[in-house]
Amino acid sequence: MIHRRLLLAATLAAPVRVQAQGRGALRIIMPFPPGQGSDILMRLLAERLQGPLGQPVVVENRAGAGGTLGMEYAANAAPDGNTIVMGGSGPTTIAGSLFPRLGYDTLRDLTPIALIASVPQLFIVNNDFPVRSIQDLVARARANPGRIFYASSGNGTTQHLNVELFKTLTGTDLTHVPYRGSGPALADLVAGQVPFMSDTLAAVTDLVRTGRVRAIGVTSKERSPFFPDVPTIAEQGVAGYESVGWISLLGPRGLPDAQAARIEREVEAVLRQPDFQARLADQAFTATFLNRHDFTAFIRSEITKWAGVVRAANVKVD
Repeated sequence: MIHRRLLLAATLAAPVRVQAQGRGALRIIMPFPPGQGSDILMRLLAERLQGPLGQPVVVENRAGAGGTLGMEYAANAAPDGNTIVMGGSGPTTIAGSLFPRLGYDTLRDLTPIALIASVPQLFIVNNDFPVRSIQDLVARARANPGRIFYASSGNGTTQHLNVELFKTLTGTDLTHVPYRGSGPALADLVAGQVPFMSDTLAAVTDLVRTGRVRAIGVTSKERSPFFPDVPTIAEQGVAGYESVGWISLLGPRGLPDAQAARIEREVEAVLRQPDFQARLADQAFTATFLNRHDFTAFIRSEITKWAGVVRAANVKVD
């Protein structure tokens, strides 16, 4: 499976191009580096959009600053229908609260087109940590305020903010230990240097299934089809807890509604294809379509939620 995924990533590393059919190329700005799960999925989507849209589709990586450089570039693009951007939860709905001088405002400068897919995280613990459920974690945290440490891949990341949201809703006091990336944090979790963290399904699936760490809760509203036996955090007594990562498409401000609707329609058709859903599953994503109107409302609610978490936790980025 690992070799197949590496081969797929290498095969898709070049931009997707076909001969023009009467229209200029549609550029999908990818604000993250090549080879990541979201990048692979954008290239698969591009392949399947170019026929129905009747134009070449090019995936262009503009990575940096947690995805905000690519988002800013797209926000400043001409609204001529030739440039759109893959939006993730971080640069789309969280970054505005973390960076007061961000070069774009999502609600003002970008046009939502469609939500495409989502992926939750798992709360995981070291096997020697005597916690087997969210209720256990809450009880232990309340009995030991400030003395339970949790790792993350860095300040202001979703791994960090997911636990801060948990702290806000449970009234617990957990101490954050930021790492430079998910890999070192997970290594220390397995080794017992830290007892607890939240991370994406893609990052922790092998660790959980091989028994090197224990999953105690999933961050989504409903149980994950990849881990149906792991209860959600909400169903374990933390009312209102929900957090998922996601990928989407947005255009620059002023993108004509007819063009946004055209792309939205073809994206929805691709998401119905069983083999595309299987490719999503390969990267631990689930097809989660929202049209441009519902996606706009979703963005507003996510911005409000994460702004509250950032304020409550007084999160400062490095």
